[in-house]
Amino acid sequence: MSDQAPSAEPLPRVPGSRNTGLDRARAVATIAMVMGHSLDAVLSDAARHSVGMVAYWSLRAVTAPLFLFVAGWAFATTVQRTGAHGSSVMRRYLPRVGLLLGWGYLLRWPGWGLPQLFAGDVTVWRHFLSFDALHGVAASLLMGAGVLSVLKGRTARMGALAALAVLVPLASPWVRATVLAGGWPLALEQALASRTSNFPIFPWSSYFFMGGLAGLWLAEVKRVPHWLCLMGTGTVILALMSLWGGDPRVSDPTLVAWRVGLLSVAAGVAMLLPSRLDRWMAPVGRASLWVYVVHLPLAYGWSNVAGLASRLGRSQDALPALGLALSVLTVSLLIALPAKKLHDRWRRRNRGSARPGPHPEPAAPHRESTPRPPGEGRGEGAEAPRLSP
Repeated sequence: MSDQAPSAEPLPRVPGSRNTGLDRARAVATIAMVMGHSLDAVLSDAARHSVGMVAYWSLRAVTAPLFLFVAGWAFATTVQRTGAHGSSVMRRYLPRVGLLLGWGYLLRWPGWGLPQLFAGDVTVWRHFLSFDALHGVAASLLMGAGVLSVLKGRTARMGALAALAVLVPLASPWVRATVLAGGWPLALEQALASRTSNFPIFPWSSYFFMGGLAGLWLAEVKRVPHWLCLMGTGTVILALMSLWGGDPRVSDPTLVAWRVGLLSVAAGVAMLLPSRLDRWMAPVGRASLWVYVVHLPLAYGWSNVAGLASRLGRSQDALPALGLALSVLTVSLLIALPAKKLHDRWRRRNRGSARPGPHPEPAAPHRESTPRPPGEGRGEGAEAPRLSP
């Protein structure tokens, strides 16, 4: 694997426009996740069995897959658009992988059980090392960056992502059985297939790769609206699964297929939202990591600080629970969006001060710098995945 770009010269910028449809899909995925977690924290058992909530809970199963799907979509399209390949892909995304893993493990820090953690209690360590959504995106991003760094052409990249999207759920039962048979390090067990992890790599990374595949495919579609492509594909998948009679409870491949069909329709519907909402939705999608990090402590608590799940528990009827969920969403946005904006200003200021002036002094030593992939700092719809600040 080699990188032919000279380190002293920035790569040329690639023209392109912001993908507002992707912005909408990312915002919908972020909002749906906040609302789902908040409702889960406070909704009473009786309210969960009402007709409306049963229907909602069925659709809520698509929230996390959609979150991973749009992250993969943004990642793959950015790599392709910038023309990055070789080691430049890994240099760009390894810091983001580390950031996502760092936040993921920090959010699971068991401040309530530190004596047991330091004593090596397996139950507490399983809690701390469990894979959640941020861990799942980080692992998928690492795998995707590794694959796209060695492949340059769009067709080859699409083929590799399609293969991963299919093979991961097919291999999940075998991986799970092998890991749970014992003998694996606990951290690796939790990452790959542990039952105590919410988003282990097998099969959850499949949604990320499917999103990457969809992003590369849609980038080549010029004459058909992208929302129609997504909704049409999702409808076909759902129709085939219904005719076949595939039970999502039977195996990982059937469950993934059902969810891919549903999330494709959901993403298409999100792209159909009025364009006048873009000014509001785009920042929400771009600040998805910030919103995620803020809302989890509010809903579930952090360390030994109680959240709604501990303070109220499952005690609320549907309407009060919905009001609390909207409050969590509002507070999360009020904190996350200004924080994201301030962080972006800080980054631009640091980048600007690090650039050499237009007329450097002749005696000044030459300072090499790692090139920024083209398009960095453009409209956020072209960035990927917007799970990093």
